[in-house]
Amino acid sequence: MICISIVLLWVAVLASWSDLRKGIIPNRLVFYGMGIGVILRTAADIFSKTPLDLLVIVPEVIILFFCLWPVYRTGGLGAGDCKLLLLAGACLPVKQAISVIISTFFIAAVEIILLWTLQSIKKEKKKMTAIHFAPPFLLAVLICRIG
Repeated sequence: MICISIVLLWVAVLASWSDLRKGIIPNRLVFYGMGIGVILRTAADIFSKTPLDLLVIVPEVIILFFCLWPVYRTGGLGAGDCKLLLLAGACLPVKQAISVIISTFFIAAVEIILLWTLQSIKKEKKKMTAIHFAPPFLLAVLICRIG
C-alpha cells in the first residue's frame, strides 16, 4: 500500500506543478498514474489473497465519475480536475478516496475564501474566475495518506 501512496503523491506533485505552471493537468500523467495505481492495488490484493478488488475498482470509478459529472458540466471543475479526483478513486479504497476528495474540496474552499479576503484587503476589482485545483488535491493526499 505504501507504493500506491508514493505513486499517488508523485502524480499529485507533478499535477500541482503543471497546474500552477501551465494551468492544465496533463492527461498522460493522470492516466499513467491511474494505470500504475490499479496495477499496484491489484498486486497488493493478490498478495493479501483478496484478488477481487479489481472488480470493485471499476464500479467505484464509474460511480465517482457520475458524481463528478454534474460539477464538471456546470463549470465547477475542469476536466483535468475531475480526472485527478478519479485517480484517487482508482488508487485508493473507497473510504480513503472519499476522504481525499472531500478534503480536496474543503481545502479548495478555504483557498477561495483566503483569495477573496486578500482581494478585498487589496481592494482589487478583478473577478476570480478559476483556482488551481491540483495543489489542494496534493495537500489532501498528504493529509489523508501520510498524516
